[in-house]
Amino acid sequence: MARKKYRTERIRLQITARRVRIDPRKKRASYIRRLERVMRECDKVIADPASHEELQVKAMAVLIRAITVCYDLVTDVEVEMLEREAEEIKRLVEEGARESEEDPGRVEAG
Repeated sequence: MARKKYRTERIRLQITARRVRIDPRKKRASYIRRLERVMRECDKVIADPASHEELQVKAMAVLIRAITVCYDLVTDVEVEMLEREAEEIKRLVEEGARESEEDPGRVEAG
């Protein structure tokens, strides 16, 4: 049985990573504006008596999906707000623990 000779080649790959800062509030506002535009366009098709029924049904489906996406965006905002509040509580707990370590004789008024 004859062996095949395989030729190996080296390939040099260079990847340069760069930092990209994404502002979630700006991005979310952009998405909401775009979704509002989609909803307005769908509303026009749905309200137009000259539109074909099949087209109106498709516009209703898109409108429902757009509303659902908007609701999900709002939920994300609420989650971020809760996370910020939780971080604030964590920070206050850590500050309280540090103060207790600094002054072990201190008794909390309660």
